[in-house]
Amino acid sequence: MKRRHFLRNLAAMPVLGRGLLSSGALLAGFKNAYAASGKTLVVIFQRGGCDGLNVVVPHGEDEYYRLRPDIAIAKPGSGVGAALDLDGFMGLHPAMAPLFDIYQQGHMAVMPAVHYENANRSHFVSQDFIESGIGGMRTADGWLNRHLSSKSQDAEVRAVSFGTLAHALKGNTPVTTIDTLAKLGAGMDVETLNRLTAIYQQPVSSLLKQRLLLKQHGELAIDNLSTLEPFSKQAYSPDNGAVYPDTNYGRQLRDIARLVKAGAGLEVAAVNIGGWDNHAGQGGAQGTQASRLSEFSGGIAALYRDLGTVYMNDVVILTMTEFGRTAQQNASKGTDHGNASSWFVIGNQVNGGIYGEWPGLLPEQLYLGRYLAHSINFTDIFGELLARHLNNASGLAAVLPGSHYQPVGFLA
Repeated sequence: MKRRHFLRNLAAMPVLGRGLLSSGALLAGFKNAYAASGKTLVVIFQRGGCDGLNVVVPHGEDEYYRLRPDIAIAKPGSGVGAALDLDGFMGLHPAMAPLFDIYQQGHMAVMPAVHYENANRSHFVSQDFIESGIGGMRTADGWLNRHLSSKSQDAEVRAVSFGTLAHALKGNTPVTTIDTLAKLGAGMDVETLNRLTAIYQQPVSSLLKQRLLLKQHGELAIDNLSTLEPFSKQAYSPDNGAVYPDTNYGRQLRDIARLVKAGAGLEVAAVNIGGWDNHAGQGGAQGTQASRLSEFSGGIAALYRDLGTVYMNDVVILTMTEFGRTAQQNASKGTDHGNASSWFVIGNQVNGGIYGEWPGLLPEQLYLGRYLAHSINFTDIFGELLARHLNNASGLAAVLPGSHYQPVGFLA
């Protein structure tokens, strides 16, 4: 549905005092005008290198406790702060309790050892490699933008990158980038909006290539302001008793729920949560990492609950990080840049369970003698999501060039 159609639908809706639309009217208007026909992928990037060994805890391996005498998570059943048992060998950090409930329902895939060959241990380089969709190589565009470019879809808001534009969404297809819906268009009046619209609607015949690109992005920005601006003026009450963290991360996940429910055609959303680079004072069951995990898992659980069964049938949540940490704690009771880490996939169509062989923590099993080895290549996760969730099996070669996709098996 294009901007002019959306505005016509807005004009036909009942209004309240001072011209504000009721939330019910807004949702009804979206759904009458555009019924989302596809799926939604929510990608949450834990930027900073999350220590997967204290997230998905190998409590059945004695070497884990030898390597981490001060920060290890206690075995399940050993009192307050103990790991939440998954299968008798693996467990979750106790701060991950909100996601433990989803795991028990059979809707969370746990992958404790995800990475790529000959991995880089620079934050930004490894982030770019992963978001490029090619381990060990950075491309100018990202895997999610290549997916969008390979399949056309008429949607009001097809992709949103919250905060800054994620590298995964950089490319030829213009993508909406906002902080939160509440801040959208702050300080912009109708007159300014109309002037910008006139500028970006100028004919393209006389424009150079870079100006054409600017025009495309500008038109998208104007369309999105018109489409999303009503959200910024309305209160929102999550469904099913969901409570989001009172943080930017929590507000961004809540915004995703609103867009999904509005039927605006949201196909991809990218969210970041930082604070994982714990070189010192990482803590164990409590402390810096535990606090971040509480916000991380609480936000996902709120989104899952808010969307409920009907919407979560079409939504999958993927979490990732650029690398894990050293297997052994350092002298500052923290961990340094490492290799493999834990990733999660959550949704009603997910086959819950633990995926990938456990590489082990004995000296001869560690990668380069210091790091957890990987048993799942991240491109296989991307490939399964593209082929089985986003219905883009035919575009895999273009979206993930050079990869030899091997299904992990986490999608029904």
